[in-house]
This record gives sequence, C-alpha cells and structure tokens, in this order.
Amino acid sequence: MKTMPLPNAFAETLRDTLDEWPATQKEIAAATGILASHLSEMKAGRRRCTPEYDLRLSRYFSMEEGFWMRLQLHYEMQRVRIERGAEIDARVQPAA
Repeated sequence: MKTMPLPNAFAETLRDTLDEWPATQKEIAAATGILASHLSEMKAGRRRCTPEYDLRLSRYFSMEEGFWMRLQLHYEMQRVRIERGAEIDARVQPAA
C-alpha cells in the first residue's frame, strides 16, 4: 500500500507567504540576505529552516521569532514518528 506524502507545513507556509507577498522572491532574498536558490529549495521542501533563516524571515515578515522553526520541527517530529515511531516505542521503555 502506498502512503500519502506527509505535508511539510514549513515549506507550504513559506511557499504561500512568498507567493502572496507583493515583493518578488529575488527582492525578498536580497532583503533577508538569504540566497534566492535557498528560498526556492525551502519552498520545495528540499532545504530545512535553520535558526538563522528563521530570524531573517521572522524579521522581514514581522513575525514572532521561532515561527518558522516551529513549523520545521513539527514536520520533522511527524516524519520521525511515522518512519521510526513504532521501532522506538518497541525498543525504549519508560523509566518510571
């Protein structure tokens, strides 16, 4: 059985934000100091959000610091839970 790909909330939110913003992606890249190619890779889900990228994007879009990292972390936790959760649950017993 084929499973559906896990939605990447970070990539999807960044893609929607960039696509709806009045500035071009090239202008946003210049304003944030993030390479345009990195923004494209993040939009496509091929590059992770880093703390530095979070600070740059949060500052530019006037958002709370950590917003983008929380989306990235949520996606990664879901992915690991799906891929390795059963194995971890079987091998690691609670201490108490």
